[in-house]
Amino acid sequence: MSHQVFRNLSSRFAGVKPIRLVRFSLMIGVCLGLAACMDENTSYAVKSIHETLPAPGVARKAPAPQKPERYLDQMAIIDAHKDFSESPDPGYVLDARSVLRFPKTYPVGVIIIGDSILTGWSGYFAHVFPNALISGRVGRQFSSALPIWKTMQQTGMTQGVGDVVIELGTNGEVYPEDMQQLLKMLGHRQVFLVMPEMPRSWEHEVQQLYLQTAATHPNVHLVRWDLLSKNHPQYFWTDLVHPNWQGIQVMVHAIARDIKKTEDKN
Repeated sequence: MSHQVFRNLSSRFAGVKPIRLVRFSLMIGVCLGLAACMDENTSYAVKSIHETLPAPGVARKAPAPQKPERYLDQMAIIDAHKDFSESPDPGYVLDARSVLRFPKTYPVGVIIIGDSILTGWSGYFAHVFPNALISGRVGRQFSSALPIWKTMQQTGMTQGVGDVVIELGTNGEVYPEDMQQLLKMLGHRQVFLVMPEMPRSWEHEVQQLYLQTAATHPNVHLVRWDLLSKNHPQYFWTDLVHPNWQGIQVMVHAIARDIKKTEDKN
C-alpha cells in the first residue's frame, strides 16, 4: 500500500472516533493477513502442513484425492443459485469461492471458520451471529485453520473471543496432530466442531476423531449435524454434502443452541 493511499485514508478518517479507527486498522490487518492464506495453495497452507508432520520414521498418509470433491464443490456453487429464490433473503446466499465477513456488532464474540458450506450461506450465518467474524473458502482443508487463526491472533481479532466454530472436514482427512495443534492455539475458548456428514471416503475417520476429541477435551463440543441430517436427504443439494435452505437452518440453529447451552452452564 503506497504512502499516498495512507494519506488519503488518514484524511478520510480524520475526526472519526478512535475506537472506530482501531476497528478499521484491525480490519485492514486481518484482510491483508488472511488474503495470504485464503488460497489453499499458498505458502501459509504449505507451511502449516510441514509444521505438523509426524516425527521422522512415522509415516503419514497421503492426502485424499481432491479432484472429485472440488468438482462437487463447483456443483454446489451452481446449486446455490437455486437458493437465491428459495431463501427469504437473497443476501443470505453468496456465490463465491471465498468470504471474509466482519461483525455487524462489536466486540467480536464468536469466530467461525469453514469451507464451502459456510461460504455459500455466510449471509445467513452473519444474520444469526451478528457479532461473528466469518472466514470461509471452497475446498478448505482442516489444516488451513492453523494459519488463519494465527493471523487473526496477530491482528488482535481473537482478543476477548470466547467461542470458536469450526465447520471443516468435508474436503479431506483431519489429522490428529493438526487437531491438537489447533486446540492448543485456541486455548481455554469453547470450541464447537460441526460434525460433517458427507458420502466421502474419509467421513467415518473424521467423525471418530471429532468424537474422541470432544470426549477428552471439556471445552470441545460437537454440533451433531450428522445426526440432525440423518435420513433427511431433503436437507441437501444434489451432492448430498452441501445443505440447501431447509438444511442450513437446521445446522445454524443447532450451532446457536449449543453455544447458548454452553454459555448458560458457564
